Amino acid sequence: MKKIYAVAALLFLCLGVVNAQYYVIPNPNAGTNPGGINVETEYPVGGGLSAAWNPISGSASTPKWSTTETLPFTFNFNGAGYTQFKVSTSGVLTFTTSATTVPAFGAVALPNANVPDNSVCILGIRGNGANDSIVTATFGTAPNRQFWVMFSSYSTATSGAYTYWSIALEETSNNIYIVDQRNSAALNVSAGIQINSTTAISVAGSPALASIAGVDATPADNSYYTFIYGTQAANQAKLATVAADPYIIIPGTSTINGTIQNLGSATITTADIKYEVGGTTYTTTLSGLSVASGASYSFTHGTPVNVTTPTLYPVKVWVELAGDADHSDDTLNTSVSGLAFQTTKRVLIEEATGTWCGWCPRGAVYTEQVDASYPGSAIVVAVHNADPMANAIYDGGMGALIGGYPSGVVDRKTNDVDPTNFNAVYNQRINDVSPADVEVSATFDAGTRLVTATVSATFAADLIGDFRLNAVLVEDNVTGTTSTYAQTNYYSSTSNNLPLNGAGHNWQTSPNPVPAAQMEYDFVGRDILGGFDGQPSSIPSTISANSTYSYTFTTTIPSTWDETQMRIVGTVHDAATGHILNTNRGAYGITTQVKEITAENFSMSLYPNPANQNSQLAINLKQSSAYTVEVIDVLGKTTYSQRYNGAQGKNIIALPLNGLNNGVYFVRVNVNGSIVSTRLVKN
Repeated sequence: MKKIYAVAALLFLCLGVVNAQYYVIPNPNAGTNPGGINVETEYPVGGGLSAAWNPISGSASTPKWSTTETLPFTFNFNGAGYTQFKVSTSGVLTFTTSATTVPAFGAVALPNANVPDNSVCILGIRGNGANDSIVTATFGTAPNRQFWVMFSSYSTATSGAYTYWSIALEETSNNIYIVDQRNSAALNVSAGIQINSTTAISVAGSPALASIAGVDATPADNSYYTFIYGTQAANQAKLATVAADPYIIIPGTSTINGTIQNLGSATITTADIKYEVGGTTYTTTLSGLSVASGASYSFTHGTPVNVTTPTLYPVKVWVELAGDADHSDDTLNTSVSGLAFQTTKRVLIEEATGTWCGWCPRGAVYTEQVDASYPGSAIVVAVHNADPMANAIYDGGMGALIGGYPSGVVDRKTNDVDPTNFNAVYNQRINDVSPADVEVSATFDAGTRLVTATVSATFAADLIGDFRLNAVLVEDNVTGTTSTYAQTNYYSSTSNNLPLNGAGHNWQTSPNPVPAAQMEYDFVGRDILGGFDGQPSSIPSTISANSTYSYTFTTTIPSTWDETQMRIVGTVHDAATGHILNTNRGAYGITTQVKEITAENFSMSLYPNPANQNSQLAINLKQSSAYTVEVIDVLGKTTYSQRYNGAQGKNIIALPLNGLNNGVYFVRVNVNGSIVSTRLVKN
């Protein structure tokens, strides 16, 4: 599919100024901050904002200037060097530190008599709310640092709405960035720079430039506008994005897609898109284009990548434009991995909820529905906030991905999902191809209450990167006696009187709140053992196809948690993207023992046992040897038989139990004529 995006923020000058020394490059929906060196989340001061930020001004009912601040490096604005600045609570950064008049709240066209000379403006935001702060931070290393001024949790003309915008000054390049970061409601601003009372350069659409970023507290939905000093080249193309189908079951093909952006002043009418893989270059010529200055164009390369082996295919992609003045931004890299076998994809749905949240009964209803509709393939975790079931690490990580309660994230790839859409997003994500299968096992020591959970990922492809395992302790039927376990219920006939039925309640006829004695909470995420982003170094950076990597987590659980109602949810993360690649969960009840059987030349154990969907057979070989594994029912019928070539030491075999009736089975292992059997219960 080829499509030209009509970008609102093109290269326009205000008030007919023709000799201004700046031009603007828009980066709408960039999904990152400029240069990618500021990866901080966007939160209020005292409400989750990183200590990297230094507050310089709080809120005020009428606009005010901050104190004069010192830059960490000399910044050239319009050809002159500056080391100091100050900022107004109305959204203006000025290098004219002697200015006394403070620009008023509200978006106005630039130039404006109330704006000092030599200023950068985001007019339309208001620093008059309780949490509103101006904060600064420096990112990167000299001589390529960025100095950021963020308007954190700022107010807007819309009551109760919040917004986050930043001005970033870049060392050496002297570029100025205006960054649209986070908005809870639609907002119009005037974004630009004012040289003096007659000369200004604004983003097109100002003073009614519409905000783009949503509520995501990470840079994943950010947009930005780059102000560059100098004369714009006539011809300059940037390869802004590139993507490929990352995992392909062999033999198959992967399509190369991407976006080019016109950074030159002349319209692009033709360009070549090339990629190189395995020493061969493939070219698609884009002709008949009309990509205006500042606009973007999406493309699909005409020749897909041919994937024939379970290896990693590095792919170099670039754009070629005749007369291109700058080749530094022409090229991006991606990769494709061939999969040796079809993995079983499961979808992780993490729901953000809390007993204080009156609309959260909706979350309980729709998580129950998706769990019942897709048993075993929709894995649900309820992540509680500000109630007795909250886990600080899990809650903090979720807060960066959502805009309110109830909501959720699906595979951490589709974020801020309303629970009513869980079913639809599940059906999108279940079609994703995962490079690994996940298996889970756990043991529980009733005396010490120590949980030992092992999560394993078997990869179908050669990969290189930062992949991580994680384990979540999930408990059902959680109850409590204190008032903090009562569920606030805005659906009640005594509140908004709205129909909602499910998760064990008719919420419309139930009281507000529903008393603790009448509440049971399912899918409660009690603990996340590898941290929100997964356990670092739990998987090596270089992965081989058909290899299994395991990590064992341990924790001691409180006596108030019921291990018979708990499951272990295992996940495999892609740390580079933050996405969950696959997941799985164990059976109800953490098994209390692992039975080890010793034979002449090997020992074996089976866990979990009883098991629901999968059980894991651990065979410890005294020396490398072939062996056979069979699963036999009580009538003597063999339901599973497989021969393996085993390496000396521990070998892990996942025994699939899907499709088997509940009951008793026997697992028999034969190593060079030494045969042992053990009993397995499927429930």
